[in-house]
Amino acid sequence: MGANSTYLFVLYIWVALFCKSEAIIQIPLPSGNGPESIVFDKSGRGPYTGISDGRILRWDGLRSGGWVNFAVTSPYCVTRTEDCIGSTARSLERKCGRPLGLQLNKTSGDIYVVDAYHGLMVIGPEGGRARPLASSVDGVPFRFLNGLDIDQDNGDIYFTDTSRQFERREYGLVISTDDSTGRLMKYDSQTKQVTVLLRGLFFANGVAVSKDKSYVLVTETTRNRIQRYWLSGAKNGTSEIWVELPGSPDNIKRNSEGNFWVAINHALAVKVDRDGLIIDVIDVTKVSHSISEVQEHQGRLFLGSVLINHVGVY
Repeated sequence: MGANSTYLFVLYIWVALFCKSEAIIQIPLPSGNGPESIVFDKSGRGPYTGISDGRILRWDGLRSGGWVNFAVTSPYCVTRTEDCIGSTARSLERKCGRPLGLQLNKTSGDIYVVDAYHGLMVIGPEGGRARPLASSVDGVPFRFLNGLDIDQDNGDIYFTDTSRQFERREYGLVISTDDSTGRLMKYDSQTKQVTVLLRGLFFANGVAVSKDKSYVLVTETTRNRIQRYWLSGAKNGTSEIWVELPGSPDNIKRNSEGNFWVAINHALAVKVDRDGLIIDVIDVTKVSHSISEVQEHQGRLFLGSVLINHVGVY
């Protein structure tokens, strides 16, 4: 057994013996499913989340009517939203849109989103139709955009294209063929240009910029690991494996302390410090047998999953 295998075996045992399991509140969706990613606005309203029928919803609380329609990413849904509402069919995703990663620009109040089919987009504070920013790089259209994060100092956006060969509705093929055409990219907020930072990633997924902006992390779902790409310093422009995990990572989100919450697909919320050390593991199987994101907000963990019809609150 190699060093990495030994490490993972010990970690599996540790998780099984000591991981936490506590009560979780569920906020049911009005229709559709798959609240992949979660964000809150400048005033703390939310959560906002994108779902299977192409809508981005905002939770206004029970006294204010619960979930409200906030935005759409597909041009089709601007006039024909009713054709998509409630859909969970992968065959309709290209028409209706499939918003995945979300992130707030804390300066402007805009919410940035990657739609798996329609590209990198931005939504103003009042919602409505998302405005396209980028749908290709080097003249080649994106196939399966997935996760993103923002440098809150300069507005640059880091995001992933899971595969150059398969669309989101074909994600099973990304796994079964061991596809390694995923990419980490940067959208420059000044030049409006997209550049590829890393190629050859295995199911490129979640993205998180470090608190000091010196590096960006990207998860590789089918390799059970996270890579670190350096944005400054002596290692600028190089990458390395940052941490190996006890399962398949989806999204990764930084908290206010500079640590990171990683959603492990078999329903574990894993907290990793800035040095790549696992410092907490929480069993969240009461939400779903698979989760896609863990977002820390005001002392609570908000949990998303592409497989369920509610947002979990731990």
